Amino acid sequence: MQIRKSSPVSLHALLLGATLALTAVPLPALDILDSAPERRSEQFPTDNAYLLVPLPYSMPGIGEGYFLMGYFSNMFGTTADGFITRVGGDAEGWVTQFDEVPLYKKTLFFNVMDQRISKAAVNNYKSRGMNTGKDDYNIVEVNQADERHLGLTLSLFERRLEFTSSHNSSNFALTYIRDKDGNVISAFAPPYRQESSSWLHGLTLDLTDDHQDPRKGLRLGLSYRDNPAQTANDPDFYTLDTSLSLYLPVFSNDTVALNYYQSDANVTREGQTDPTAIRTELGFNCDPLDSSCLQAEQEIVDSFILQRSNGTATSLGGNDRLRSYPRGRFYGSHMAFLGVEYRMNFAREAKPFNYFIWKDVTTSLQLAFFAETGTVAEASSGLWQEQRTSYGIGGRLLSASGSVYRADYAVGDEGSEVTLFFYYPW
Repeated sequence: MQIRKSSPVSLHALLLGATLALTAVPLPALDILDSAPERRSEQFPTDNAYLLVPLPYSMPGIGEGYFLMGYFSNMFGTTADGFITRVGGDAEGWVTQFDEVPLYKKTLFFNVMDQRISKAAVNNYKSRGMNTGKDDYNIVEVNQADERHLGLTLSLFERRLEFTSSHNSSNFALTYIRDKDGNVISAFAPPYRQESSSWLHGLTLDLTDDHQDPRKGLRLGLSYRDNPAQTANDPDFYTLDTSLSLYLPVFSNDTVALNYYQSDANVTREGQTDPTAIRTELGFNCDPLDSSCLQAEQEIVDSFILQRSNGTATSLGGNDRLRSYPRGRFYGSHMAFLGVEYRMNFAREAKPFNYFIWKDVTTSLQLAFFAETGTVAEASSGLWQEQRTSYGIGGRLLSASGSVYRADYAVGDEGSEVTLFFYYPW
């Protein structure tokens, strides 16, 4: 049976029906929730906090510049968090995000993200899978990279059961494709536009002792994303993602955290895969005697064929999975990941601080050691035939506002990366 474009509506109805059923059945049917560890603290903190920080960046192929970021937690005495980021330098634009904006009594929340980028460059690796080297990329330049996310979260039983539903859209305008040395492979006049629109539905079952800082228990996350075709050339496909985390207490305060994540793309209708048609669509104009341009052109066409034949699953690299690699480093139609962290927790009394640009209340400090491995493939049978690993160390500050200020340093076979973020990876 094929899943058609109407699937998001039917799945949304299924999730809503399951929620109503859970709230209507007798309590004995909820034994799985009752057997979960008792929550250690308030699951909807409202302590106000903020952080204002400039961050410089310098990335091969992408350029140099700065991020000026403002993070505001629990605004106006509610659970609402706000992120506002100004991007300057070789990339220009704004990113604005608001999470957990309360609509009804610790139960229904609104989330929104809006990105408006007017100039940027992104490293695009020459082929899917795990066979590319560190420098095997082209540079894609855009003069528009707009994204928008609108979502709702239904939270029940002290955040032990949550349902999410969101609509995501994007609009990109490509102006140049260059090799890693900056030489033009293809210039688009007018810009080549790529648009997407998708629905994401998710369910999280949280059987841990704390939503923010789990020390024991398990957490299961399931999500479905529909990616309908925007043009006759695009494929129809959907992705199914599964995340399972296990938290094991060690000694008096420490925790071993384990996570398994898998993402699978499933195509219901292939897009345009004829190489000649794709070259015409992209407007390639390589000189027949320019072998380097022709090779780069062929690599891009091959990538389009695989994407339109197999779809694209969640990628590896970035803040959460394979942290020693840049975001989107490895991708294909199937992905699997396994990670482990040893979290040393140093309990301490709540201590307010205010450093002008950073205000919060420290409740705990943490030192973490982690190891990760992951794999991608075009066929599910190819998973784990090739894989990459990351190892690292991180420091975290947990706060009364519900924030986890995280700094991780990870190394792998292509070098190292530093992650600065506000949440646990899993």
